[in-house]
Amino acid sequence: MEAPRIDKTATSRLLIGLALCAALMSSAFFLHVRRDAEDHGSVSGASAQLLPGLTLENAEPAGTGLVVTSMESSGPAARAGIAVGDDLIRIDGTPIASLDQANAYLSQHGNAHLILGLRHQDAVRMVALDRSPD
Repeated sequence: MEAPRIDKTATSRLLIGLALCAALMSSAFFLHVRRDAEDHGSVSGASAQLLPGLTLENAEPAGTGLVVTSMESSGPAARAGIAVGDDLIRIDGTPIASLDQANAYLSQHGNAHLILGLRHQDAVRMVALDRSPD
């Protein structure tokens, strides 16, 4: 029995189509997450890009930290393992309850490397992040 022949052109077109679908789905997901964050807003209605490659808003209820609402897919935060929806609760061991508090801490401390305390669901983990942009 002869093995089936594989049409390389058709296979190539299929793979290109799948890659295009994956890229479109990633963009659609990012836009949905961004729109959802804008629709629900934060306690203060403010967001900020205090750290390279990600945008943060005050988490709800007020005073419980910050939430990552968007990020660059290939930026330093993504490479560090940070994800949209993670809660930022500490910077260098200092509890962070609001955007104002995070901004004040980052303004006073010029550390090039930060250790972020992140909560994802009920798990808390520490992540190192280089503060300087790529």
